[in-house]
Amino acid sequence: MVHAVTVLVVTSDRFAAHDTGRWHPERAARLTATAAALRDPEFEGALRVIEPRPATDAELMLVHSAEHVGRIRVLANSGGGSIDADTPLVAASLPAALAAAGSGLSAIETLSAQPAGPPSPEPDTAFCVVRPPGHHATATTAMGFCLFNNVAIAARYIQKKHKLAKVLIVDWDVHHGNGTQA
Repeated sequence: MVHAVTVLVVTSDRFAAHDTGRWHPERAARLTATAAALRDPEFEGALRVIEPRPATDAELMLVHSAEHVGRIRVLANSGGGSIDADTPLVAASLPAALAAAGSGLSAIETLSAQPAGPPSPEPDTAFCVVRPPGHHATATTAMGFCLFNNVAIAARYIQKKHKLAKVLIVDWDVHHGNGTQA
């Protein structure tokens, strides 16, 4: 089967280790359902799946304060806890959050490394299937299920790497992405 578009899918099994609890609305089952849908035979040959690299502290600090990054590290390294009523974290949340923040960066790097030219089977768009999510995390505060603002980090990264003045972010959710807006 020939596909007009190949989509880069950036995801990791590490995301399931971010344990928010069985009844939390943002849980590993959401990721599992998406992964199952992507295995549909209709997508055969249309997806290229890669593992994300973790974001570095310097990349996190394109958006977040050093204090914020440090607080997340300390809490995770001490076994975890609750940042607020909606935002739990466990020790495995840190590697998951670093990979989630690195997913957009991995997508940018992979897509940017491809040669320009006529259409090819190489991906020209990306879909990052990650958790924890990020659109509520502000520069100084994790909140609303979000530890780091993954999309804002990717936007600042591509602005810096490619010297872009503006990046369009479409936040498709049922409520306001306050951290991304900030």
